Amino acid sequence: MKKILIFLILTYLSLTINSISKAKAKNILEIGVLLPLSGEFKYIGDSFLKAIQLGLHDISNKNIKIYPKDSKANAIDAYKAAKEFQEQGIKIVIGPIFFESLEKLNNFNNITFISFTNKTEQISDNIVSFGININSQINIIEEYFNKNNISKTLFLSPKSEFINQTEKIKKSKIKFHNTFKYNTSPKMITGEIQKLTKYQERKKDLERRINILEKSDLYKDKQELKRLEQIHTLGKVSFDSIIVLDFGERLKSVLTSFIFSDVTSNKIKFFTINQWFDETFFNESALENLHFPAVNLANFKKFNKKYSTTFNEKANQVAILAYDALGLIYYCWYNNNFMFEKSQLYNKKGFKGLHGNFIIKNNLTKQKLKIYKVSNKKFVKVY
Repeated sequence: MKKILIFLILTYLSLTINSISKAKAKNILEIGVLLPLSGEFKYIGDSFLKAIQLGLHDISNKNIKIYPKDSKANAIDAYKAAKEFQEQGIKIVIGPIFFESLEKLNNFNNITFISFTNKTEQISDNIVSFGININSQINIIEEYFNKNNISKTLFLSPKSEFINQTEKIKKSKIKFHNTFKYNTSPKMITGEIQKLTKYQERKKDLERRINILEKSDLYKDKQELKRLEQIHTLGKVSFDSIIVLDFGERLKSVLTSFIFSDVTSNKIKFFTINQWFDETFFNESALENLHFPAVNLANFKKFNKKYSTTFNEKANQVAILAYDALGLIYYCWYNNNFMFEKSQLYNKKGFKGLHGNFIIKNNLTKQKLKIYKVSNKKFVKVY
C-alpha cells in the first residue's frame, strides 16, 4: 500500500512539474534571426544583430530568446537556416535583409519572416516586407506636393535602373510636367540636363537682351542691364519641381548639372527619395535645400547614439529597422497573452516604432514618413 501511495505521489508530482514546464514554455518567445553573418555582407549582418541585442536589453524580458543563423546573403543558405528553424519549432524570424535571399522561403508556410527588403513585388504570404519602400515615400511626397501646390514636376531616373520604382512613381498622383531617363555616365549627364532645361536657349535670350540694353541710354534700361549682368540665363523653366531617383555620387552629379544649367533651389524645389540622412550631402553646395522622405530623425539620432555608446562603433544606417522588428514581435506577443500569432502583425491601428508610425497590410509595411531638407549642414524637417 505504501509503495502504491509513493507511486501515486511521484506520478502526481511528475505531471505537475511537466504542466508547469509546459506553462513556462508557453511564456517563452523564441525568435529566429536570419542575417549574413559571414562573407561580403557580414558587417551589415553584425550591425543588425547588435541592434536586435540592443532591443533585447531595452525590453529586458528574459523570456525572449533569439536564435541567430547565417544566411550568407544567398537563397540556398537562407533556405537551410529556415529548415533548421522549422525543426526547432520557431514561428517568427527577423530577416533576411536582401530580396535575393527570399527566393526559397515560400516553402515554410508555418514561419513568418520579417524581411528588411524594400521591394514590394513577388513577396510570398509568409514574408513581411519591412524596408522603407517606394510606396510609402510616394505617399508622403504626394501629401507635401498637394499642401504646397506643386503641380509641374520634372521626374528623372537613370536608364536601365530602378525600373520598378520608376514605374510606381510614374503611376502616382503626382502631376508630372515631363519624365526623363538620363545616361549614367558623368560626362553625359550635364549635356543632357542642359538640353532638357533649354539652357542654351535661355543663355542666348540673355545675350540678346543685353545687346539691346547696351545700346540704350535710358535709366531704366541701364538698371536692368546691371541686373542682367549678374545672371547666367534669362527666362523661367517650365517646371516648378524636380524629383531625381538616384543615390550617392550620381545623384550629386545630376544636381550639380542643374546648377551648371542655371536651375537652382531658390527657383525650383528639388526632391529625391530616402537617403538615410547621408551627411556627405553637407559638402555639396548643389544639394542645399534638397528635399527627401525619411524616418524620424530625432529617434534615428537617439538610436545611433545608444548603439555607438554600447558597441563603440557606428551602426549601419538601416539597423534601426532591426531594433523595431524585435519591438514589433514583442508587442504582438505581449499583448496576445504571451502567444505570437501572425494575425497580430496586421493590427488595423498600426504600430509605433523608433523609425516612425507604420501599418502592415498585404505583407507590405506602410510607413508614415516625414519630409526633410538639407539646410546649412543640417537636416531640417519641413513636413
